[in-house]
Amino acid sequence: MKRSLVIFVICAGLVAFAACGKKAEAPKAVTAAQAQAAEDAGKAIVDEILAAFDQCVAEAAALAKDRPEAAVLLPQLEKLYADYGARMAALNARFLALRDQDIFAFQRANGYMTENRPKHVFAKDNTLTPALQYYNLEKGEKAVVDMLANGPVKLLDAAVKQ
Repeated sequence: MKRSLVIFVICAGLVAFAACGKKAEAPKAVTAAQAQAAEDAGKAIVDEILAAFDQCVAEAAALAKDRPEAAVLLPQLEKLYADYGARMAALNARFLALRDQDIFAFQRANGYMTENRPKHVFAKDNTLTPALQYYNLEKGEKAVVDMLANGPVKLLDAAVKQ
């Protein structure tokens, strides 16, 4: 009986202590318009990332179209990917800023990327197939094949890394 009374008094004291403590600010309510704007911003960033990826693939295909020698093509591809690397890094900074600003909008943007990325990577494969076949089957230039096949995807990965 005494033990129950002591426990009751201690619990009541803890409740009173917690009730008298510093009040935390109520979290700011996010309006539906603000939430929609954040979601639209996330989709816009993803669309920009995918558009930059597609543009990089198109430029890589244009460089390889005339089938230059590997010694000529490799430095051109390296320069192209370096230029897009800087652009993708800037897009990644915006992508991560969205995460810091609104985690739910970021998660929806991530989902949007997950839905749309495979289509763009598949289109890359279709766009670069003639160059990949030429440099792989006719020339045996594995470095060119690797750079054409994997370079744009690495850039895409860099743009969405967390």
